[in-house]
Amino acid sequence: MKRKYKKCGSGLYQAEDLKWFCLLCLANELEGRDQENAVKGTWKILEPETTPVTLRLSEADITKAKARARKLGKPYQTLLKEVIHQALS
Repeated sequence: MKRKYKKCGSGLYQAEDLKWFCLLCLANELEGRDQENAVKGTWKILEPETTPVTLRLSEADITKAKARARKLGKPYQTLLKEVIHQALS
């Protein structure tokens, strides 16, 4: 270990193919990739792909949905989405 990496100041190591690398930077890069993959995988499991949809509802129904959603402490769009999902299941 004769060289030092200018970016982080840690020592460089030489691989069998004679290329130099920094262990600290390599570990940080791999950790970042692992976290990205974990997040992507988690979101794919939790949230199925959605498609935006436009609906025309009566003002009375929207008012009722907003009132009920307020009592439940959630957005009315989420409540409507849950109601549609339950009705289709």
